[in-house]
Amino acid sequence: MVTIEFGKNAKTIEVIDDVYDRAQAQEIAEKHKTTALGSFTGILKAFDRSRGSIILTGYRKRYEPFWHIIGESFYEYHRKNEYQFQVRPEVQSVAIAKHQIKVHPESPICVFEGTDHCFENYKREIVQDALLEKGKDYAKYLDSKTKSIKDIADLKKKDVDVLPVQIRASFLLNTLYKDILKPIQADEILDERLVINRLSLFFAPIHVFEFKEENREARATIEVDGVTGNWQKGTHLMADMAKKYWSAETMFDISTEIAGNILPGSGVAMVITKKIFEKRARGKDEAHQKNMRSAFEKRKR
Repeated sequence: MVTIEFGKNAKTIEVIDDVYDRAQAQEIAEKHKTTALGSFTGILKAFDRSRGSIILTGYRKRYEPFWHIIGESFYEYHRKNEYQFQVRPEVQSVAIAKHQIKVHPESPICVFEGTDHCFENYKREIVQDALLEKGKDYAKYLDSKTKSIKDIADLKKKDVDVLPVQIRASFLLNTLYKDILKPIQADEILDERLVINRLSLFFAPIHVFEFKEENREARATIEVDGVTGNWQKGTHLMADMAKKYWSAETMFDISTEIAGNILPGSGVAMVITKKIFEKRARGKDEAHQKNMRSAFEKRKR
């Protein structure tokens, strides 16, 4: 049976620090406010003095969530195997580790059975928008400076919207399990573990500014990324917020029911017969063996 473990301090909520604060972000937004209202507005203002200035009418800071999950699996096991090698015609038997092995009577081949001590290690990393399955690419934010918080409520302040998570951690963990739970051919399993080294919910800052032309009702928003300084036209100043905010405990809820759907029988699935085990290509095997040996030695240290 595969056991699932969480590394020390694996589960965290991280808030990415602003590189561009509100004042700096507003400078960027002010430069592009005409574009936000449409280039035609700028042309009309040049010919129609009755048109008013473009003014700032609102501001909100928004935090957008994404997940960063890292997991790896370890398999250490024994497997009986048959080996053979060719000998000279005159050889009748070969002594290996004080065991006398007879040569095949019809051909100069020495056949013997051994026990392989095997180790395999697989890793998977997921960076996923927590709002949409096919959303933003947040990998570029992973090197940003962050601060840890205990609860999402710590972010709730005046003029701040925290977008609710739609893609749950349990869904992503199911995907991760499928990628790093591998079938192995084994006669005796010594270690069979899946370790979640990181399960972090990140919040990236976005500054949202609303502009309008004086004496007119048309409004437009500009969103400025608090990390990169990139801007884009927005749709609404106020986010479409869920009324319910959940705690960190709920966010990282890997329930018994979910775990039960993944784990039962997985130990059996890990052990398969040699007949249905497809032989890997030699080049791939050599590279994989090198990686496994390195991981095994590192783990033993």
